[in-house]
Amino acid sequence: MASGRLMGMLSCGGDVLAFQSKSLTTKGRDHHRKGSEVSFSRLSFDQNSRSFSIRERGLIHKDSSADADILHCGLALDEQRRQKVPCVLLKLCKKRTSAFKYMLYSAEGRLYVEFALPNEMKDHVSILQGPTLVWSHENSVFYASCRSGGVKEVSIGMTVRFIGELQRKRVIYATQHSPDVKNTLYFIEEEDEEECCDACLLPDAYSSVTQCMMVISAERIRGSFKSAILAVTSTKQLVRFEDGFPRDVCALPYEQPLSIQMVHTLKNECLVVVTFSLGNVCAVWRDTFQVACCWTGVRLMLVDDFVGCGTDQMLLVFEDQSSPGEMLGNFLLTDLCGITYSCGRSDGEVLNPSDTAQENFLLTLQALESRLQSGLNFLEDLQRDAEGKDRLTLQSLLALTDLVSGREHVIFPPEQEGLVSLWDEDEDAGEEECDVLDERMQTECAEALLKVDGVWQRVIGQSLVIGVVLKPVNNTSVMNISALIAVDCRLIGASSVIKSEILRFDPIRRSEARLTLLAVTDVAPLLTLGCCRWPIMLHYSIRDSSGSPRASLYCGRISVSLRELSLGTLHPRLLQDSTLNTDEAREDLLSLLAVLDVSSLLIRCSDHTLPDVPRWLQDSQHAERLAVDPRFTSDPADLRLFRWEQRSPFEAVLSVHCRDDLHLLQFLHSLCDFLPASHHIQLLSRSSGSARDLAQNLAPNLARALETEMLRIMQDLSSALRCGEGETTGPESDASSEPLQRLREEWQRERGRYQNRLRPLVDGPAYSTLVEMLIDTQLHADEVALKEAAHLSTLNV
Repeated sequence: MASGRLMGMLSCGGDVLAFQSKSLTTKGRDHHRKGSEVSFSRLSFDQNSRSFSIRERGLIHKDSSADADILHCGLALDEQRRQKVPCVLLKLCKKRTSAFKYMLYSAEGRLYVEFALPNEMKDHVSILQGPTLVWSHENSVFYASCRSGGVKEVSIGMTVRFIGELQRKRVIYATQHSPDVKNTLYFIEEEDEEECCDACLLPDAYSSVTQCMMVISAERIRGSFKSAILAVTSTKQLVRFEDGFPRDVCALPYEQPLSIQMVHTLKNECLVVVTFSLGNVCAVWRDTFQVACCWTGVRLMLVDDFVGCGTDQMLLVFEDQSSPGEMLGNFLLTDLCGITYSCGRSDGEVLNPSDTAQENFLLTLQALESRLQSGLNFLEDLQRDAEGKDRLTLQSLLALTDLVSGREHVIFPPEQEGLVSLWDEDEDAGEEECDVLDERMQTECAEALLKVDGVWQRVIGQSLVIGVVLKPVNNTSVMNISALIAVDCRLIGASSVIKSEILRFDPIRRSEARLTLLAVTDVAPLLTLGCCRWPIMLHYSIRDSSGSPRASLYCGRISVSLRELSLGTLHPRLLQDSTLNTDEAREDLLSLLAVLDVSSLLIRCSDHTLPDVPRWLQDSQHAERLAVDPRFTSDPADLRLFRWEQRSPFEAVLSVHCRDDLHLLQFLHSLCDFLPASHHIQLLSRSSGSARDLAQNLAPNLARALETEMLRIMQDLSSALRCGEGETTGPESDASSEPLQRLREEWQRERGRYQNRLRPLVDGPAYSTLVEMLIDTQLHADEVALKEAAHLSTLNV
């Protein structure tokens, strides 16, 4: 004879596992014998029938001499099989013994733990990974597993607040209230216990009123403990804590909380579900921290993907089942976001929002109305701005039409168009003067050789890097172009144009015929001038072509301020994120190559292959490969770039880009420690910044080009003046002879001044003769000194 009673349920892989204990009574010759058996049933939800059906049954345990009660069930990781298994904890009771026997089984009938206790297991019973059974009794924590070899005790002498898992570790969170509040986080290991004493998950004021809690995350990052906690207090409040500080509070309608669970719904939202004693359940939206819905008369609440849609749903099993033998005859399956199935419930009982939830709905509706009104006002502002832009565009077209037609255009004041000036009158005047100067500085030519594609700037240390991206026009070869970038500061008090060092780079994108010119200068003098915006001019010509035009091109303006430098907006982002592969990342790489010093090292070994230096750079030097150019790896900590070129298995070239010689020496010290003694390192080349070296190479060529151009201009002027002098020999030219003579004399003075400028500072032959005379004089003086020394030595002897 057997009588069954349903004792426990859990969710596993979208199914419901129901554990059932049955009492067995058998008749013997002399007396009746009592026993028990424990079995399980696996139930799956069918959306067509909108009900749960049994698809598997199994026997777990059978004992003919003792009653077995189901104490706890849960899902835990089997560390040997590396998979989660459903487990059930049984308590066996015999009449003639005072001890309690406990057995931990899996649903497949595998016995993990078996032991006996003199007391009954009641508080904080949990089945964790291992599987490991953990429980508390009188301020002590006990645990047992198949690897522990029996029951072990963690003597903490504190009030246990939480037993669970964090980052695949079994943890205990406890609080001590005398003499001072102390929070302790224990990590349970099979060999020993590891204690972390400074883990403050909850403030001291909340430790005494917290009745249940859920640890979402807790980890140590850079010496500080970062955590996210949900806790329910005795004052009917759900509190969210971050790093030990309360962030959100929600008032709950019930008392005596038991557990907290998370439900990830279909609309990427999240519900916090709190179960209480006496069958009460409350669901709270995590983003708004407002009560969503409440239920009463709930016997069990499970969370899983029961319908197979990829997100979680709540399964609420109610007390009043339709029939005693039916396991799931009265339930509600919902996620409060569109999925709702019920059985044995009326339509009015499916969703039962509380009074607090109704009030929250009204407040949410008012907030949405306010946001809608604010959005309408914003749309009206955008519409007015669009109308103003349309008017300005129309006026610009009219002004262009009047300019082409030669008519005078009437300009309306900004106030009439509803515009407000962002600068004062002095700055407006400066901008107008700067625009006029830019137009005067730019040289117009019939056929432009270059077209400006973009201007950008970066600040690295104390250096300002200016980049100008050019596109050649009419099939002009970019390799034959000589160019110079100039930053014009005459409008802000500087005496002359600041000419910076120039660097030419081939385009990284080989499919595009572009030329990138870089200029490097010191940023401090520019900031001390008091202006944050400067025009950029480009002076260029075609090399090896005497008839090519020499022109100046206005590229645009750059803006640099102390606020931008303090915020780091002009610093290369490539150093913080090596995975960037954008145009900005390419500009960052070009800027770093222009500023950093480069050293090329030849590494070779005659009898051994070279070790994996790129792997050593990544592991030891923390270098990361750049996605924008995989040939380079970067070390953001020391502002270094590396490029490894393997010539053969026995020889390679390592290019090191760093800030100064000290960082290079430190790197060479680490490299020599890594390489075997049989390897040789040879310095192939050394340059103090690519931009400076190339500027030094281009400076003589540029000087010769300017000298040739000045001589040609003077020759043209001389020919023109001679022709003018020959034509004005008649008596009718007496009136104009005096101005012409005055211009000729002024030109002669200017010619002499330019010739003095172009004349070299030291004549080559004269300098050589002077050096030879100096050497002869020094040799003669040395001979005289030797003769005097020999004479003195003879006298002494």
